[in-house]
Amino acid sequence: MGVRRQSSPAVATRNEGIRKQIEALKAEHQFWGFRRVWAYLRFTEGVVVNRKRVLRLMQEHHWSVPTNVRLRAKRTPTRRKPKPHRPNQWWGIDMTKVLVEPEG
Repeated sequence: MGVRRQSSPAVATRNEGIRKQIEALKAEHQFWGFRRVWAYLRFTEGVVVNRKRVLRLMQEHHWSVPTNVRLRAKRTPTRRKPKPHRPNQWWGIDMTKVLVEPEG
């Protein structure tokens, strides 16, 4: 039919009480996410509330904490080996093994 159901007044009043508690917590601890708010309400205040309800109320009132944007490490470009412009410009040797007769 295209008609949306509205929440009943009983649900709206239950949400209003929880909404006020969440609003007070967010005013005091603005960087708390829904999990910490839910845990505080559940275990410290003793309010029996579903964590999904806390999440929904926080999303509806734009109280969600923005997610951390992970930044990638900036890589500096590796310096390339210099190229000689003419023969015999640079000489190099590999010194990994050097035989010294007296010391063996």
